[in-house]
Amino acid sequence: MRLSVIVPMYNVEAYLPQCLDSLASQTLKDMEVLLVDDGSTDGTSDIAAQYADRCSNFRYFRKENGGLSDARNYAIPFAKGEYIAFLDSDDWVEDTLYEKLVNAIGDADVCVTDIEYWYEDPARRFRMKGLTDWSAETVQKRALLSPLFAWNKLYKAERFQKQGYRYPVGTWYEDHPVTTMVFAKAEKIAYLDECLIHYRQREGSIMSATSDKRIAQIFDVLQMVRDNFQKEGIYEQYYDELEYLHIEHLRLYGMFRFIRSDDWKTYYDRSEEVVHQYFPHWKTNKYISNLGFKNKLFLQLYNRHTAWFFNPLIKR
Repeated sequence: MRLSVIVPMYNVEAYLPQCLDSLASQTLKDMEVLLVDDGSTDGTSDIAAQYADRCSNFRYFRKENGGLSDARNYAIPFAKGEYIAFLDSDDWVEDTLYEKLVNAIGDADVCVTDIEYWYEDPARRFRMKGLTDWSAETVQKRALLSPLFAWNKLYKAERFQKQGYRYPVGTWYEDHPVTTMVFAKAEKIAYLDECLIHYRQREGSIMSATSDKRIAQIFDVLQMVRDNFQKEGIYEQYYDELEYLHIEHLRLYGMFRFIRSDDWKTYYDRSEEVVHQYFPHWKTNKYISNLGFKNKLFLQLYNRHTAWFFNPLIKR
């Protein structure tokens, strides 16, 4: 078996058929699809079971609700493939994706590919590169500056089955501790320069949520990342990339999310505490130069004294 695709599902009856149709039509035939129903209470269970009955390479599992990470972790021991991929159940893929990923990975540990941010309004859709074109000393460092999603990647299964990688349960931003370690420890990283994954943007997603208290979990997740790199003895090796990761999530895009929250002052103070404790010279990070003018200006000027000016602009 070449590939196992793990699909965690929870109350996605409106989107699941499109996702599963895209998997059933894959041109790669030597693959299995593991459907993990995480205690759904809508029609998800019936839809998934029907696909498992209809498609001989689909396997259906039902478990008590434990969250996205728990569903992914549940399926990993059942995977028979040489490679593992993940797909969220409200997204979908083009029918050649997994064949092309398997062909592209070669002797690499992981292969990444591009993403379409898919909005209902076609004018808002855009392509995000799975591997940044920013200059860095190694491909591993470039990868750490790239999207950390679990599902736009193909992995050697042994990374999970032998080395024991698992997603942290009960938190948002669950991809970060695993993806960063996969990239940092990979001997070789491959890239498929195509956009065959459609990442559905809908209300209630992590990226669109601002009032949910769970946005504060980014602080705990970044602590996990720092601890992992310290444990592996590679913290200093990847210091600049870890610093930029914190800039992105605590001072830039993450800060935009904090500002839209009623608790922005608490989040701001906490972000200040973290970056000054671990990355006191973050404003000189070499990767900031790759950002656009507005983002660079925001990073240099935003603080408690200038919030009166920036906050109303960002809340629009």
